[in-house]
Amino acid sequence: MRRAFLAMVLAGASPAAAESWKLPIAPKLTIPADEPAPKLPDYAIPDIRAGKLFIPRIQTSVATAKPGVELIFDGTVMDQDEISREQLGDQADKLEIRSARLQLSGEVGLHRLLSYSMKIDYNGFDAAEEDDFSINEFNVSFAIPAWRTKISMGQMREDFGYEAVASMSIMPQSERMMSPFISPVNTGVKVMHLLGPENRMLLTYGLFKDEWGEGKGHEAVSARFTGLAIDQPERHRYLHLGVAVRSSVINGEMRYKGKPGINAAGNYVDTGDFPASDTRHVGFEMLYSQGPFTLMAEHISARVDAPDVGNPTFHGWYVLGSWVISGEARSYDKTKGVANRIVPLQRWGAPELVARYAHVELNGGSINGGRFERVEAGVNWWATNHWKFGLLAGHVWLDRFGETGQTSSLLTRVQWTY
Repeated sequence: MRRAFLAMVLAGASPAAAESWKLPIAPKLTIPADEPAPKLPDYAIPDIRAGKLFIPRIQTSVATAKPGVELIFDGTVMDQDEISREQLGDQADKLEIRSARLQLSGEVGLHRLLSYSMKIDYNGFDAAEEDDFSINEFNVSFAIPAWRTKISMGQMREDFGYEAVASMSIMPQSERMMSPFISPVNTGVKVMHLLGPENRMLLTYGLFKDEWGEGKGHEAVSARFTGLAIDQPERHRYLHLGVAVRSSVINGEMRYKGKPGINAAGNYVDTGDFPASDTRHVGFEMLYSQGPFTLMAEHISARVDAPDVGNPTFHGWYVLGSWVISGEARSYDKTKGVANRIVPLQRWGAPELVARYAHVELNGGSINGGRFERVEAGVNWWATNHWKFGLLAGHVWLDRFGETGQTSSLLTRVQWTY
């Protein structure tokens, strides 16, 4: 597996740079913006403009440093029926700091071909964590402009699935639904290629291991290929299609579990530990954007080589639609293969209506991990270029232990990013 991966790297590897208008990075690598940077209004909600924060952005002829902050505060209220309580126990209402993260990224060198990225999470609000701070991501990358390629090494998230690649703070959905099938941040090597005319296609692949050392961790190879079947930036219209695969060698115990789009909840579906030798995941993704309207869908299946429990297959999918009432559109980042956040162009920000239906099933072979369906609807208010407020109502049907329990939830979110 490692030899095959190294052969892919030597054949040509590593990405071009960002097309975002926020920070010009390595002129030789930057993808020209499809449209000029928007002129931001004088927002009605007090905002902190770039350059006014106590943490400065540094840009010199040989290095850049771009600090970032992500703060997300949640309040969740839940209501269960009796069957749900028997299945899960009481799901308590919760006020929580969903994310408290410091970020630092930039480039080094005369041509800025070497870049770095680091994310530090504050865990002090979670009594289960032993350390107040943890490094969530730390990696370095080297770009090869002539090949439109970049190689990254270090700690990072695998590019498997749309929800894994896109940041939670920029998506219309409040929480990831495909979490049972998405690998957490792992250590490894990842290669990214921009392909085709106008960089309309992106290929990433990598070799990862969640813990290095003899006899430790799970080794995995993952790849994702995306492309724009429609690319009309002047009309704010594009169609993104993608496929992703992941193969992991286990040779031990495996477990799938997940929450129903509610971070304050417990794991509604859970296979428990079972013996397995390897897994094979396949994902399909679609995103269509037409001005303020977005339609998104994703499907992931997981086939597990586990003869003792009948070689189970699990799957999950969702369909999501959103409408930005004030007319703003999501731009597209070709270097990541995802849509960007909403940048409000009105004094009173940009309200966005969101609805989603999701289905996740962890029943297969002799494993009965449960199955849930969730319907949710809500509103995001992108109040400024940094502030976002959200209100989301949802209802979950959980089939587990021979019964169907129901849970209703109401999420209130306050988000500030810089």
